[in-house]
Amino acid sequence: MKAVRHAIRNLLGVLAYRQENDRQGALDYFNHILSPGEDPDNLNAMANRPFVMSTSKGGIPAAAPDELDLSTEEGKRAQARRYAEQAFALIDEKNNDAIYYERSSRALELCNQAMELAGHLVDLDESNNWKYLAGKASDEILKKTMSKIETHDEAYQALENAVWSFWIIAENPSADIYMKGFAWVRIGVIFRRASEWDVQIGEVPESLEEFIDDPERCVRKAREIAPDSPRVLNYLAFFRGKAGDVEEALRLYEESILLQSTKENFLAYSGRAKFCLEQHKRAVSASAPYRRYLDQAKDDLEYVLTKHESPRDYAMLADVYLQMAKITIDSATRREFLIKALHNCFISENCQRGNEPFQLYNVRGRCQCLLGQHRRARVSFRLGMRCEKKSGYKWGECGSLLADCEDQHRLGDNC
Repeated sequence: MKAVRHAIRNLLGVLAYRQENDRQGALDYFNHILSPGEDPDNLNAMANRPFVMSTSKGGIPAAAPDELDLSTEEGKRAQARRYAEQAFALIDEKNNDAIYYERSSRALELCNQAMELAGHLVDLDESNNWKYLAGKASDEILKKTMSKIETHDEAYQALENAVWSFWIIAENPSADIYMKGFAWVRIGVIFRRASEWDVQIGEVPESLEEFIDDPERCVRKAREIAPDSPRVLNYLAFFRGKAGDVEEALRLYEESILLQSTKENFLAYSGRAKFCLEQHKRAVSASAPYRRYLDQAKDDLEYVLTKHESPRDYAMLADVYLQMAKITIDSATRREFLIKALHNCFISENCQRGNEPFQLYNVRGRCQCLLGQHRRARVSFRLGMRCEKKSGYKWGECGSLLADCEDQHRLGDNC
C-alpha cells in the first residue's frame, strides 16, 4: 500500500539522518514521498524535510512553518489533518501496551478539534477515520477509568462517547466494510466490559438497546458485514470461548490463523494460547485431554514470539511452563520447567514496552516459592500488588499469595 511505503520511507529518512548523518540520503527519501504522483501533501515528510534542511552543512535555510489561513476551506482541512495525525500518534502506538489516560484524553480532544474544524470538508473515508479514532480514544479512557469507583462517572461518559462514535460508522451504508465490521466489534466489547465492571450504560442509540444484554450479537453482526476479517473472527472466538463453546472457539481461532498472514494472525495465536491455558486451569485434574490444551498454548506462544514480541505473551508463556512444572512428577524436569518460566518472566519484565503486567509477578513469585526462594517470592508478590493497585484490579490475587507465603515460610528462609 502506498501509505505504508511512505511511512517506511519516512522512517528510513529519519534513520539515515540520525544514525548515519546522511542528510542528502534523508532528503532523497522525503523528496520522493513529496514528488508528483506520490503524496505531495504527506505531513510527516513535509515536517521532516525542512528540519533536515535547516541543519544541513552549507546553511540551507529552514522552510518557514506554514501559516495556515483558517478562513479558507483548504486551510481548515490542513489544520484538521494536523490535529488528526497528532491524535493518531498518541493513541495508535503499536509498540506500546500502555496508553495513558492523559494521552487518550488529549487524542480525543484533537479528534474533536479536527471534526469540528473540517469534518464536513473532507471525504467520507477521512471523516470516518477521525470518528473511529475518537471512538478508540474514548474506549481507552473507559478502560483506564472503569475499574475504580471514584472514576465511574468518567467511565460512564467515555462509554457513551465511544458507543456513539462507533455507531455512526456502523450505521453508515457508505463506510468501508472492514471499518463498519470492527465498529460493531468495538460496541460489543464495550457492552461486555460494562457488564463485567458494573459501568452504567447511559443514552445509546435506540437501535443498539437490544444488543446490550447480548453483546456477542454485535460481533456476529460484524461477521455478516466482513466475513473474511481475521480481527472479527478472533473476537467471535473470544466471545464463544467465554460462553463455554470450546470447540467452536478453537475452530474460529484456526479459521483466523489460516487466513493470509497479518497482525491479526499473531493475535489469533496469542488469543488461542490464552484460551487453552484457561481451559487447562479449569480442569479438575491434569488428564490427557487438558494436557493437550497446555501443549497447544506452549506451541502457539513459542511460535508467535518469534514474530511479534509482547511482554504479556512472555508472561503467559512463563505461566504455561509453571503449569507444566506443577503436573510433572520427575523433579529434574520439574525444575527445568520452573527455570524456563523464570527466564520468560525476566524477558517479559525487560521488554520495555507498556505497563508492568501484574501476572508476571504472580507467576514469578509462585515459581520462586516452588524453588524454595521464598524471600524473593515475597518481593515478587509485593510488586504484583503494586501493579494490581495501579491497574485498579479488585481481586488482589498477589496479595493472597503473599499472605500464604508469609504464613507458611516465616522461619528458616534464607533465599
